[in-house]
Amino acid sequence: MPILEKLTQQSQARHWTDSIPLEFHYTAGVAGEEFRRELRDNGRFLVSKCSKCKSTYIPARMYCPSCFIEMKDQFPIDKPGYVYSFTSVNRDRAGADTELPITVGLVKFEGVKGGIVHLLERGDSDRLSIGMKVSPSLKNPSERGGAITDILAFKPISTESSSKTVEVGKAERWEVGAGENQARSLLHSIEESGYPVEEDEMTISSLRSKISKGELLTREEDRLLHRLGDKAREWRKAVKSSSETEPADTLSG
Repeated sequence: MPILEKLTQQSQARHWTDSIPLEFHYTAGVAGEEFRRELRDNGRFLVSKCSKCKSTYIPARMYCPSCFIEMKDQFPIDKPGYVYSFTSVNRDRAGADTELPITVGLVKFEGVKGGIVHLLERGDSDRLSIGMKVSPSLKNPSERGGAITDILAFKPISTESSSKTVEVGKAERWEVGAGENQARSLLHSIEESGYPVEEDEMTISSLRSKISKGELLTREEDRLLHRLGDKAREWRKAVKSSSETEPADTLSG
């Protein structure tokens, strides 16, 4: 039956089962390969710095997403990271139940944009906190292959001040003054708003670090925090207004 012949009955339809072999290679790109090579050979994270806006990014990348220029300045960092957010799940990637919860977190680094999503080592205390300092636990050099799985997990550096840690699922309770409470509340409001802080990431990181340590902010830092709070409120209003827009008021397509 010719391929263009029209079928008039379902019984005329024919099919066969077979397989088509496909071969492909996925690469991480030029900067991605450099990042993986540094991780494999030296156990360090490679970052890129923009010569125009002076922003630093992890993992290393070819072009600055803000300035759209090539970033040729690349260097490794040895500083510890901190837990920006985390969650615990009871299933693996295949959807099968696990014996113990798996904790995954976003690890960021002070003064660096971007971050690394990976497993977090919960430890014997089963306690984690936002802002907790962590360092990567790596495979032995002979076992590394230049993949993100060369990192076994991120583990806490130390268990500083039990009053500054939180049980998973519980809120933090710190004995602080009214000014510190206000600053912490405002910072929490900014982070919960979903406001894109990429351009202010270094400022937010610095403020978060001082607030988490219970240090007082300078007048300039306090003004910056309130300015970001105003931006976050405007962002929240815009998102709410957009979500309340009736479908009939929007154009299709």
